[in-house]
Amino acid sequence: MSTLSTHILDISTGTPAQGVTVHLEREGALVATGVTNGNGRIMEFVPLLTAGRYRLVAELGAWFAQTGRDTLYPCAQIDFVIGETADEHFHLPFVIAPGGWSTYRGS
Repeated sequence: MSTLSTHILDISTGTPAQGVTVHLEREGALVATGVTNGNGRIMEFVPLLTAGRYRLVAELGAWFAQTGRDTLYPCAQIDFVIGETADEHFHLPFVIAPGGWSTYRGS
């Protein structure tokens, strides 16, 4: 089984995005919800992940509104697949700004 963590960095301010709600879904069903800590991180989603298709959804609109800013994107999502033989850690960060967002596979 695999594990998953995420990190959200607001590059418009150069600071971690504390307090962002992030949902983990598997094939359309909610699996877990977490909130980023003071370092903009969710260290690990529970439960452990088995093979399948997943979606990580960061609720950016609500977070930007709390910081007094507008954004074009109410959420950012990362769709990913864990294969049958995967037994590793997946770190999928979000790099955000009011006008855009990006991701990559971290370590």
